[in-house]
Amino acid sequence: MDEAPPRERLPGCGLAAYVTVLGLIFSVGVVGVVVSWGSLFAGSSATAPTRLSYGGVVDPAVLRPMRDAGLVAEGEVPDAFHAEVLTGHYACAISGGEVLRLSQDGGQSISLAEIESVTTDGRDVVVVGPGDTIRCPFGEGEGGDSFARMLQAR
Repeated sequence: MDEAPPRERLPGCGLAAYVTVLGLIFSVGVVGVVVSWGSLFAGSSATAPTRLSYGGVVDPAVLRPMRDAGLVAEGEVPDAFHAEVLTGHYACAISGGEVLRLSQDGGQSISLAEIESVTTDGRDVVVVGPGDTIRCPFGEGEGGDSFARMLQAR
């Protein structure tokens, strides 16, 4: 019976090391995919393109409809801007001492000094002035409460 000594019957460390390295690479890949998916879902509402923002960070093409309607002058930057649609054809803004609204009916404006009341009706912000009412619809998490607080503070 010529049996080889035990050290010669073992496959050696090469295969074990190779399997360990492959296992580590696989684990890192799985963790990366899980973290990526988690951050994608967690940050989806924070990056809403129609969220209330400072007018200086808004794409000029989105501000163009308000400029064309004569609500915002060329070169003027709104203090706050909220587009209901990505094109900016339906939007609200605070600019030049006025609350502005652009809709299918045209442009509306109320001077901040003439605001009689600011209320939130669900997610909408309703601004009442002398003889005119502006309703700015906001979606969930788009900053309607911040818009209302800005107007109430002025």
